[in-house]
Amino acid sequence: MSKKTPLYILITTNIIIIILLSVMVFNYLFLGKTKKVSSSGFTVENTKSTTNYTAEEIINKMKEKSSNIGKVVVYTEETDSNKLLGRPNQYTSKIQFADNRVDQSHVEENDAIGGTIEVFNSKEDMEKRKNYIETISSSASFFTQYIYAKDYAILRLESDITPEQAKEYENLFYEVIK
Repeated sequence: MSKKTPLYILITTNIIIIILLSVMVFNYLFLGKTKKVSSSGFTVENTKSTTNYTAEEIINKMKEKSSNIGKVVVYTEETDSNKLLGRPNQYTSKIQFADNRVDQSHVEENDAIGGTIEVFNSKEDMEKRKNYIETISSSASFFTQYIYAKDYAILRLESDITPEQAKEYENLFYEVIK
C-alpha cells in the first residue's frame, strides 16, 4: 500500500519552488550584467561591481602627468608577496612604483619605494582592505603610510614621501579616478 503525499505539502513545495525561481530571475534581470560609465571615464560593469581598469592603467595615467613617478613594478599572482592578488575578496591588480625623489639605490630589482596601487572588484572589498591597512598603519610608526581610496582603488604611499609630496599624489590620484 502506498502513502499519498498530503495536499498541503505539495502546495507548500510548489510555492517554495516558485519563490526560488522568482529570486533567480530577479537576480539575473536586475543584478546581472549592467554597465555604467563612471565619472572617471572608466567603464564599470556590475557583475559584482567589477571595474574595467587596472592598477597599471591608473599609474600609467598618473605617470603621464608626473615626472616624479619612476619605475613601476606590476605584480602577478606569483610575484605578489602578500599572496592576495586574485584571491577571493582581495585586489584584482596591484602595482608598486618608485618616487624619483626618494633614494632607490638599496632597493631590490622587483621593488620600489614610493607607493602602491591596488584595485578591487567591489567597494566593499576595497573598504575592508583599507580599514585593515589603516589598523596596521596606526599600530606602530614603522608601518605608517598615507592611504587614499577612490572608486575601487587604493593608493598607499610610504612614509619616505613627505606630506607635501603625498598631497601631490593624492590630488593626481583623485584627478585620474574622478
